Amino acid sequence: MSSYPCAVFPDEIDLYIASLRSYEVEDIGSMGWIDQHNVLVKLCQQAYIEASTKQEEVVKDRLLLEDKLTVLIREAFSVVLWREEVLPRLLALKNPDTTILLYSVFYHEANVASLLETILYHAPTVEALGSEATDLVDYCAGAIGRLIGLLANGYNDREDDPPPTELLNESTKDEVVRMQCGMEFRIGMKCLVIASYLINELDRLSFSVGTRLVRVHDFPCLLAEVLHSKPWLRRNRSGVFEKYRQDTWTQVHGENVLTVCESEAQTWFALHKLLFNEQLMRCYEINSYRQRTIGKCVGLLNEHVLDQLPPLAVLKQHLCTLQIASTDGATSSAPTFLLEELPEVRDSLAKRMNHTGLDKIVERHRKLFVDLDPHQVTEMASKLNAAYNLDRIEEHLPEVKPEGNAGAIKVCGSCGSSAIKKCSKCLNVYYCSRECQVRDWPEHKELCHQLRVN
Repeated sequence: MSSYPCAVFPDEIDLYIASLRSYEVEDIGSMGWIDQHNVLVKLCQQAYIEASTKQEEVVKDRLLLEDKLTVLIREAFSVVLWREEVLPRLLALKNPDTTILLYSVFYHEANVASLLETILYHAPTVEALGSEATDLVDYCAGAIGRLIGLLANGYNDREDDPPPTELLNESTKDEVVRMQCGMEFRIGMKCLVIASYLINELDRLSFSVGTRLVRVHDFPCLLAEVLHSKPWLRRNRSGVFEKYRQDTWTQVHGENVLTVCESEAQTWFALHKLLFNEQLMRCYEINSYRQRTIGKCVGLLNEHVLDQLPPLAVLKQHLCTLQIASTDGATSSAPTFLLEELPEVRDSLAKRMNHTGLDKIVERHRKLFVDLDPHQVTEMASKLNAAYNLDRIEEHLPEVKPEGNAGAIKVCGSCGSSAIKKCSKCLNVYYCSRECQVRDWPEHKELCHQLRVN
């Protein structure tokens, strides 16, 4: 008998993965969709456990065997279309009485992105994407673009989330906007990693994927903007630096502020990989805007970064050369005729949505998301609680051994310090102090409602 923790029992994995299917935008929020949402939450938890404990990665293997990668990409795009087209119309009708189910839709996209991030670490999984890699490039470009937009609007410059007294008076519309921004940040950070995996394995994908990266979405400039925005670093209300690691903000002090985190390193290496891909760069015109945007990254490659990432020394030399190179008369040497694979997933979902009729979808979703009666809220919360219950993987969560005590103490959900007190409502998240619990409440609030036993 294996001692590893699990979110899904081994004999359930095949059944869960075989049951996955593509849902249209109109189906979001239906009972079948919620059942699949629960399945994907558990599969994501299980995939993470398998990867982090270095055991056989059954979830990844079965997803490839059952050819379900397209389903995951379609699920992510369906939520994107729902957020862009349906949600604004729902919020214009009426303030929702509860945000539980709305939160589950945002979380659905983040969960799918997390699952893709876990399984695409392996090169064979990237190769198995085939033509869907172009769709995934489009998805990542959109998510990273939204991340840059959040940072440009001061998302990481806030002193912290609003105090509890202010949150009590927050309208549900404002709460939905705050939740959406939080999920967009999380998804954008995951898509940075996913994009780095795609860029690292371009040799395994069609040339169309690379050309879409540089010619359609201008990933060299996109990555340069991310590096300058530094989404992985912020100051909290006390003026203490925090770094974003494994979906959590953790306080850092002294020289640790200068330590390069995983997402920062992956972004640097992705830029390096693109700029030194001679075949792609022949299709990429270095105009004055691109010269300025990419070239200014040279100032970020200081001795602290180069000491930790020595291979980037050659990138710094390349950027210095780029800064002084002439762009007069620069032209792209792309071939005059190129047979390209075009993305299809988003277009097919949009066509189906338009065929059904946006007004009809909004009316249907009004009954699912806005005009819920208390019985429906309780039923939905109970179904979601079954998926969000973390009891099975508690054993796998980080633990800290306290000095002079043999017992294990959980990690604080806010600051990362050792903690012994649980949230009294959901009994799943630990905190080291009341202050940390209050600070984390804006992020924890909705999940707490869903984890709570009804």
